[in-house]
Amino acid sequence: MPSRASASDMAQQGFTVLSAKAANGEVVHINDHVYVSMPWSDRDGSPYIIARILEFVSAGNAHKKGTNSRHVAKNELHVRLSLYYRPSDISGRPVSDFRQLLAAIHTLVEPVSVIRGKCYVRHKDKIENLIAYKQTPDHFYFSKFYDPYIKREYEVLRTASVNNIPPDVKAVLLRRYEYLLTEKEMVADLLDDYHSCAVCARWAAAQDTVRCELCRGFFHMACLTPPLSAKPAKGYSWACLGCTIQRRRDVESEKYRFVSNGGSAPPRVKAGKKERAAISDTPDVQFRGWPWRYFGLHTRAEDTLSEEDLIFPRAVTRVGPKYTANVLTWEEQQAAEAAKQDALRAHGPPADLPERGFDPDENGYATTLTVLSKPDPGLGPFMDAVARLALPVPPYDISRLDKGVHAYMTLGATAGMKRIKALKPADFDSLSWSAAEDATLEAELTKYGGLDAHAISKAVGKRPAEVVRYTFKWRNLRLKTENDLIRQHRKVHGAHRHNGKTLGPPALGKMRSRADSEASDEGSLYGAAHAAAQRLSCAACGTRASAVWWKCPRSVQGAAMCEPCGSNYRKYGVISFVKSDDAKQKKDVRRRKDTSGASTPVPVPRAACALCRRADKGLARCKTCTFSVHAACYGIVGGTAEWECELCANARAEEVNLDPRCVLCPADMSVPLALARKKKPADFDALAAMKRTEGCRWAHVLCAAVHDVAYAHPAALGPVEGIGSLPAHTWRGACDVCARADGAKVDCADCGARYHVACAWAAGHRVGLHMAARRGHSVRFRDEGGVMAPAVWCRSHGLEGRVVFELFDEADGQTALGVYAQAYKGVQGGFALLRKAQRLDRIHAEDREGWEEEREVVERACTACGVDVSPRWHQGLCHQCWFAAGKPAPPSVPAKRKAEAMDDVETKPVVNGRAVLV
Repeated sequence: MPSRASASDMAQQGFTVLSAKAANGEVVHINDHVYVSMPWSDRDGSPYIIARILEFVSAGNAHKKGTNSRHVAKNELHVRLSLYYRPSDISGRPVSDFRQLLAAIHTLVEPVSVIRGKCYVRHKDKIENLIAYKQTPDHFYFSKFYDPYIKREYEVLRTASVNNIPPDVKAVLLRRYEYLLTEKEMVADLLDDYHSCAVCARWAAAQDTVRCELCRGFFHMACLTPPLSAKPAKGYSWACLGCTIQRRRDVESEKYRFVSNGGSAPPRVKAGKKERAAISDTPDVQFRGWPWRYFGLHTRAEDTLSEEDLIFPRAVTRVGPKYTANVLTWEEQQAAEAAKQDALRAHGPPADLPERGFDPDENGYATTLTVLSKPDPGLGPFMDAVARLALPVPPYDISRLDKGVHAYMTLGATAGMKRIKALKPADFDSLSWSAAEDATLEAELTKYGGLDAHAISKAVGKRPAEVVRYTFKWRNLRLKTENDLIRQHRKVHGAHRHNGKTLGPPALGKMRSRADSEASDEGSLYGAAHAAAQRLSCAACGTRASAVWWKCPRSVQGAAMCEPCGSNYRKYGVISFVKSDDAKQKKDVRRRKDTSGASTPVPVPRAACALCRRADKGLARCKTCTFSVHAACYGIVGGTAEWECELCANARAEEVNLDPRCVLCPADMSVPLALARKKKPADFDALAAMKRTEGCRWAHVLCAAVHDVAYAHPAALGPVEGIGSLPAHTWRGACDVCARADGAKVDCADCGARYHVACAWAAGHRVGLHMAARRGHSVRFRDEGGVMAPAVWCRSHGLEGRVVFELFDEADGQTALGVYAQAYKGVQGGFALLRKAQRLDRIHAEDREGWEEEREVVERACTACGVDVSPRWHQGLCHQCWFAAGKPAPPSVPAKRKAEAMDDVETKPVVNGRAVLV
């Protein structure tokens, strides 16, 4: 078998290529059905296209065949494909039978490298057992045709099963086409027995034939005397002359005295089921590569005998007085316009026509315009002269235009022109970066998925303002280069190119990877390193074990799909939670059932709550990601029938930060996640339950329960407020589990060891609510009363003699955390924005004097990272670098400032070098 390169050479030399090797190693032939897929960056995760190979063409002749493909290798072999549509592509709604396709007369020329594998497509009438056929992998069927121009579906009939056509026409159609396309209302007429005119005995086409209601005979409208000009209107019937005379005789002989109208007609016999054409495995008959043609309401049977007759579906011609206007000829239009101009010259404008800018009133015509200012008439010529000058920057440069207007308005035309001519390159505020800095910028844009000015400024050594300005300039230059390449019919390379319309949903601003390949699906797979570093779970079935991880399409919530689910989605266009379409898997399941004998089948275990780990009834299950919790554990208010967790709802609404990272936990969660994996495996655990914060970020339910924060709605356990008001010592010190200093920490209630709440839970330490009998607001839970407070204990400490409840212990439909939140974590005040402002005032009340003193400093830069923006400076270090180094704060504020106020300012959570309220 020749390779793709040799096959391309043969096509270049004019030979007919009958087969070629696809990217996956399979050999494909003409008339094979294949999966076709563009690179991942072009299709955005849409399913494979199913098509039939019409012919192989050389790269030089590809564009002559109407291709839309991009240029690949110069001698790349191309293939002309006949496409099939999926019903979901047409209607946009999900369908129950995802093995059904719609045929089409729609071709596309693409490189052979876009072929991903073989599949099998047959007509429904050529399948003996449709149920068994659909259970076979990679098998599809069709029974309808879709025309993308008329926007209508047609029925597909086998030519052998059509009876009501002239015998000579049927013989020709049988030799050329396997299928006929027709309207739905024509199916019964074509499958009926042969119809002939009762007058001329020739074939009676439905379009120009009427049927007698009494004798059921067919008559050409032109064969009648007098001829009929149109068929009877809807609701009326027609009777031939003989039947009409006989009916009149019957009426006169009083046969119809007690009989209703039409009683003499013979009883209609229900037509039996038509025999289907014999099923055979012979290849479909084709003519010029097409196995079907249109034969319906707008077809003349005699025209189909010609080889040049068009095979496309047709519609009613929109020609005639009902659809077209009577347009004057060009000469008549010129004569009418000349007569109108002559009349205006002879009589002048109407006397009552007001002047523009004036309206009539009781005093005559008065002006309605008040001129406030007029542009200087000399500014336009001056700027034109400036544009013609040879200056170091182009004429459209903003700084050049600004300096030109400023020079004219301040110095005048003559002196201003001298000033502009004397400008040097240093006078213009232009940005120019080196090639190395451009490469760094592009790499950072790909890394962060967009523009992050502060992060990129550290990498390139520029100010964030310069990064923002130059990024837009750089993108415009890249866009100009892409447009030039498009005009030259060349392929545009690069991950940041301006992509046109793709086969799937938009990319939502996310930068695409350079690793996308046209010859394989490598761009749609996660690498081994990425899969090992991330805890990937299948968005369809939830499994965490797979040899290959596919990237999720834009229309599916999640990051990855396992090998069976990802392959099924790309082949069949649906997310199947149970892979029941694979016959091999069904055989394996049936074999395992047979070996179990008469033993009782093992019941499927119920899903457990992610927080309390109880697997009982009444769990709320997210309709998107299958996250399961009790309503009391997670704080679900309202019904749970169509419930969606907050993370999935935000992924659709995009109201909160799309990075679900707890602001109370360390930035690096590898240690607690690794400890959590050692526990009993579960699809979701307590670290998957998160609530939004007032600063549009996220916090674990566990972390928010233990730390001294508040809930805007205690019954819903969120949104979380007051994280920025936590005491300073909460953010200090290192965690005894992960050894990281960032994040909020709590002390062990007995020994004083410091932990992140997530680290303590993952390491197996006790996290609960302590009930103590002391003065304060007391509550009751499980017949115990007292003041309830959260605490963390090392697992080595004994808790005998204490009343300690787990956070999600349940009693009377409430959890311990719910009782604690209702009693102690409510907020004071009615407006969330007002509460946030009050907390900010308390934090910064005594810092303003120090700010006034530091306002004299004009420019500073961190000696470690080079950033020039920081909420506070510490001996040459920005706040973020100082906080990461764990150094004590110098006494740089007046002595009268309280130590607590200084601590509160210095220990706020920092994001990109800025203190934020979370």
